[in-house]
Amino acid sequence: MMIFGPRKPGNDIYVYLIPLIEDLKLMWDQGVEVFDEFCNETFKMHVMLFCTINDFLAYGNLSGYSVKGHKACQICEKGIASQQLKHGRKTIYLRHQRFLRSHHPYWRLKKSL
Repeated sequence: MMIFGPRKPGNDIYVYLIPLIEDLKLMWDQGVEVFDEFCNETFKMHVMLFCTINDFLAYGNLSGYSVKGHKACQICEKGIASQQLKHGRKTIYLRHQRFLRSHHPYWRLKKSL
């Protein structure tokens, strides 16, 4: 399912997800009878949602994780170095190069340190 555009549901995404979650719970707990054409028999199949693909804002919306502000990176969490700009409301993130290999070309870009 793809939801996009200026009238996207935002925090009301649960309206779209409730039927999916109910079906997934049913198919995981009880399973669903499925017919196997090759073996000519039925079996009980259990289903789970393995992964989703979404952008960063949709990730925050689906997971409930804050993707704005000083602790926006879900990987760095407390180790992130963020700073509020003096004459604006933007948050900038510093020291991101520490995750690069020691001889990566970006280390030579002194202006960005």
